[in-house]
Amino acid sequence: MHYLDNAATTRPSEAACEALMRCATTAYGNPSSLHALGFEAERELRAARESVAAVLHTAPERIVFTGSGTEATNQALFGLADRRRGSKLVTTDAEHPCVLETLRAIAKQRGFTLCLLHTAGGAPSLEEAAAVIDSDTALVAMMLVNNETGAIFPAREVGELAAAAGAYYHVDAVQAFGKLPFSPEGLRCHTLAVSGHKVGGVKGVGALWVASDLRIPPLIYGGGQERGLRSGTEGMPAIAAFGAAARDYAARYSAENISALREEAVRGLEALGCVVHQPPVVCPCILNFSVPGYRSEPMLHLLSERGVYLSSGSACSSHKKSYSHVLMAMGLPERELQSALRVSFSPDSTREDVAALLEGIKACMQTLVREGPAQKAEGRLPL
Repeated sequence: MHYLDNAATTRPSEAACEALMRCATTAYGNPSSLHALGFEAERELRAARESVAAVLHTAPERIVFTGSGTEATNQALFGLADRRRGSKLVTTDAEHPCVLETLRAIAKQRGFTLCLLHTAGGAPSLEEAAAVIDSDTALVAMMLVNNETGAIFPAREVGELAAAAGAYYHVDAVQAFGKLPFSPEGLRCHTLAVSGHKVGGVKGVGALWVASDLRIPPLIYGGGQERGLRSGTEGMPAIAAFGAAARDYAARYSAENISALREEAVRGLEALGCVVHQPPVVCPCILNFSVPGYRSEPMLHLLSERGVYLSSGSACSSHKKSYSHVLMAMGLPERELQSALRVSFSPDSTREDVAALLEGIKACMQTLVREGPAQKAEGRLPL
């Protein structure tokens, strides 16, 4: 098997599985219980919080565990969107749906104007951002690494613009966590979201970083866990797995090794006539390319039959019959939109995986029927 869909989810690491089983079978107490098993569970909770904080280069008390990265972002955006601070919400046209759809809902419910910064070419322009983010801006939200192209967005510079305008600022760092060196404080943000299953943890757990001087309301009310920000008994097996995975992934991740695999894949794909979509600045763990003349879905099926697993875009919206809004925003021609594929690497990826990918793409080109100029697809996402 050659798994190259790590931006969608990663294989749980051995350390994560051990931590999960420990908290499911022996350290299974409630962290709030005042007995030995409860104290043991509380120690597991504290250790996980410290591990996630260490990867973020921040203080453990700033970390709030949630049920997912999407939940963390929802809590941040709904909590920060204060109409008294301004009438505008600002983000980019290439954000993950958990940001775009949440901000659209907030704008509709609370009477904001939603402003989308353009990402033609792969990343937002700081000049446009500076023109749009002003004293009437209540909230800015931006990803650090794009989940479809690997583009590194100018999150720190946008944080400076937001701070100068007096706006709240949220960063979606789900795809950057464990892969890029950064801290929330260095990005000048007020909140930041990460997810466990993108770094060798299990699904069902995320984390929200909240600045020390900020108070946001909870989405979930109840017993007051997580400093009152996320009530409900903590899901300790998943949280402990997240902490163990975060330590393990950060220790094993090598940008140099991943970059070498990416460069080898790029050379091979371009030799086959593929079009590689290169953003201005890229995180090497994600590679997006097109095979003009061949539709994505048949290629995915054929590759899967060969034991090569990748995707055609965000797994969160892969069942929608439309082109990627991220690639549309980049300005790709339709022939490339309908044949786009995404490869995403992890510390477990090897040269053998890259070789299998290239052989699989070659087989697609030899087996599938090549199409002429692309026909317009129905149901596209709006820019």
